[in-house]
Amino acid sequence: MRRITILGRNLTDEEIEQIKRLAEDAGMADEIEVVDAVGEPDPDCEDEIVVILASADTCTDPALEADLATTQRGGRRAVCVWPEDAAPDAQPSDAMNKYAYSIIGPDAEKFRVVVTEEDQHCFEGPNGQPLPKPKTERNLCVDEKAKAS
Repeated sequence: MRRITILGRNLTDEEIEQIKRLAEDAGMADEIEVVDAVGEPDPDCEDEIVVILASADTCTDPALEADLATTQRGGRRAVCVWPEDAAPDAQPSDAMNKYAYSIIGPDAEKFRVVVTEEDQHCFEGPNGQPLPKPKTERNLCVDEKAKAS
């Protein structure tokens, strides 16, 4: 069973509806839950995707990093989605760069791919252009291994 969990804290009803429409358009609307904070994983859920709208209010929320870190427990994945009205030059927060499985625009096909294919990652800005690779420990480790080969 796949569940879409929307981090609804800081979101308007319209923004929550935007994410729900995106999930529906992607064929992922079987089970959608809206939460104010990311809790512990449900042991009965095989695949939980936590969707975070990359709005200005969400990106500046001091509790965002804790929610993203908690998402990692139980094999859950965080997918950040730019709002439809995002500034073309908007940048993800440091917490999103550190923990997000993917950062995408409001594109139903990309959403479907990153949600259903565990090995598919996409990091793009609101304008659809690839984001620079964030400097995180996991990337530094991979970069060092690549240099050694």
